[in-house]
Amino acid sequence: MSARARRWLLFALAALVVAVVLFPVYWMVVTSLLPSSVVLSRHPPLLPPPGQVSFAAFAEVFSRRPVLTWILNSTLVVAGSTAVSLAISTLAGYSLSRFHTPAQKAAGAALLLTKMLPGSLIVIPFFVMFTTAHLIDTRLGLIVANVAVGVPFATWMMKGFFDTLPRELEQAAAIDGCTPLQALWHVILPLARPGLAACGIYLAIVAWSEFVFARTLVTKADLWTVTVGLQSFVGEYLVDWPALMAAGVVSLVPMFVLFLLLEPFLVSGLTSGAVKQ
Repeated sequence: MSARARRWLLFALAALVVAVVLFPVYWMVVTSLLPSSVVLSRHPPLLPPPGQVSFAAFAEVFSRRPVLTWILNSTLVVAGSTAVSLAISTLAGYSLSRFHTPAQKAAGAALLLTKMLPGSLIVIPFFVMFTTAHLIDTRLGLIVANVAVGVPFATWMMKGFFDTLPRELEQAAAIDGCTPLQALWHVILPLARPGLAACGIYLAIVAWSEFVFARTLVTKADLWTVTVGLQSFVGEYLVDWPALMAAGVVSLVPMFVLFLLLEPFLVSGLTSGAVKQ
């Protein structure tokens, strides 16, 4: 097989994978643009008929539901929990990467074990503790819960990125008079920007899509996050599919924007030009 044929084959396989991955998003958009009678028909159309396309579901979502309030609540919770989790996991990951004492290994194993606990198992202890601390029905309570869930895996992510950075960089910084924290801030973190971006995206997606804590720790409708708000479209006897899918499409926009903003850091080199040959 020629090189050109291999390139076309790889392109076709990549296009197939992208189509499979993005088909749920495409179907959400199609469902939001069609009336319920068409969506629930025996043979729903793969391509929306032009004469039946309508944006009424989007207008209904914004006029009858406080979608912008849900998005604002989710944004505040995601921003707070991501910032705190990223700071903690960066320091913890750097510690696990550079120090190999028995205490460090035990701490790393404990973090890994906590990640294996499902949210449904720890939500009741969280509810009891947050009730005592008066954090029920507060955004701060959701931030704390998301930090507790996101830090263990994020720490191991950052450890993996720090492991790829040579220790000679810190040794050179120490020769120039930097303290360990100064070397971390001025030398290591700029080179770990792709890792920070990847870890930040992971933490943001986890916090944005979290439902169990948001549904249990918040009861006031004006503090609902996007996931709890989407659940309100599901009634006891009826599901408003076009409105639900329209709200779902709107809820995806912030994550797409976040990925586009952080994408340059994901593709940049880790140690490009850092060590002289």
